[in-house]
Amino acid sequence: MKRFAYMLLIIAVLLSACGKSGEKGGNNGSDKKLEGHLISEKPKELTIFAIHLGKALNTEMPVYKKAAEMTNIKLKNVASQNQTDQKEAYNLLVSSGELPDIVAYEFTEDLEGLGIDGGLIPLEDLVEKYAPNIKKFWEENPRYKQDAVAADGHIYMIPNYNDYFNLKTTQGYYIRKDWLKKLNLQEPKTVDELYNVLVAFRDKDPNGNGKKDEIPMFLRGNITRKIMMGLTDIFKARAVWYDDKGTPQFGPAQQEYKEAMIQLAKWYKEGLIDKEVFTRGMNSRDYMLSNNLGGFTNDWFSSTGSYNEKLASKIPGFDFSSILPPEYKGNKMTAFVRPTYIGGWGITSAAKNPVELIKYFDFWYSPEGRRLWNFGIEGEDYKMVDGKPVFTDKILKDPEGKNPLATIRATGAQYRLGMFQDANAEKQLSGQNDAVDMYIKANVIADDLPVLKYTREEAKEFLKIDTQLRRYTEEMTQKWILGVSDVEKDWDNYIKRLNEIGLKKSEEIQKTAYARFMKK
Repeated sequence: MKRFAYMLLIIAVLLSACGKSGEKGGNNGSDKKLEGHLISEKPKELTIFAIHLGKALNTEMPVYKKAAEMTNIKLKNVASQNQTDQKEAYNLLVSSGELPDIVAYEFTEDLEGLGIDGGLIPLEDLVEKYAPNIKKFWEENPRYKQDAVAADGHIYMIPNYNDYFNLKTTQGYYIRKDWLKKLNLQEPKTVDELYNVLVAFRDKDPNGNGKKDEIPMFLRGNITRKIMMGLTDIFKARAVWYDDKGTPQFGPAQQEYKEAMIQLAKWYKEGLIDKEVFTRGMNSRDYMLSNNLGGFTNDWFSSTGSYNEKLASKIPGFDFSSILPPEYKGNKMTAFVRPTYIGGWGITSAAKNPVELIKYFDFWYSPEGRRLWNFGIEGEDYKMVDGKPVFTDKILKDPEGKNPLATIRATGAQYRLGMFQDANAEKQLSGQNDAVDMYIKANVIADDLPVLKYTREEAKEFLKIDTQLRRYTEEMTQKWILGVSDVEKDWDNYIKRLNEIGLKKSEEIQKTAYARFMKK
């Protein structure tokens, strides 16, 4: 690690002169005023590292070709189209010492660490001088600027922001309303009512096949943590770190978590929860719904709501629709809240023209750039209706049956780099406006703990402790819910073990990082 940091420091020193000269000469040393969104008089190619969802950025996609026409800046991705693991590819890139002009990466703690080590340049002065759209965006949204500031006070990356304050969640609760109707049951408003509904789903043959094969509650997830979050949210407990009125708390160490384990173990034992809940994987939802077995879950609005149309001809009357989070002990909230951003991009110390680069970043925060990234090409992918972009049938009704999000991404739009998402685009793509709006209007979405920033020393110690905490809590959670062990008998020793791992120290680091974040 020391050798790596030293190597980056040498790179930064050797190339610092190039970076500074680039700042002075953003347009080849010319002060000539360029028209529209042009950044350079002549077309220029700049290099980038970017991989998203297992796919290296294809800069020949329509969105980036259009951006090149508008700005005269064309991107060339140094990541091979054969590279699918962005973490592995990123580590290889950094260890090589040959950095491109731009690095885009999902794991921003590593990206900011690269900046602290000298591999990325600070951006705050460049934004102030040359990026009026980003500057205005941050002035109007100070929380978003907080997200961009690293632990050392510099800004090394522009985050890829979610439209958090207009769309805090993309996930919620779903239930078979046709089963409720068949059994003459009301939509459950509380967890006690939900329990009674799930018992009825188990015992009263709502799928009408004469078999007791219904799975009252199921969940979908590719890792244990996702299943834990889906289960504990019902009882208003947290499986991760969360913000408890200004104090970061480790959810699995709280009394609410113990209570959730007691109840979930009971539900599992009674056959209300899928017996294979931790092992069925990502195909669980499709299997349960397509086979007319599953009754209740929590999942993504964008994809779960589509099953009504998919299964309409296969299962007469099929109605799997959203409901608000069932209330538990007066608490109506859900922790299904997304972070304010995921990933981002920064300018490396190897870049010879940082002014042009920050102007290129800024283009994507202009109204035209934001529409291009969110909605694709005007006239093809969207049209303006009453001053607002609306997706065309090309995106919403793909003849090959691809979902709208996959279709728009094929144009290059919404590829995670360092842009700002539009809630209206996401709602149109999901087709679940009513479900999303219902959650937002009901004010049932609990705010998330901010993405905290750590010093190198803090990050190293916190990651070591948190990895062990996560492994142990996942192990015990499965044992408790599956009935292998008893949470009430284990709890004191469980807490003792968490403290032995370093819970108190991790809480101290979290509190320090939280206080630092709030002071920005």
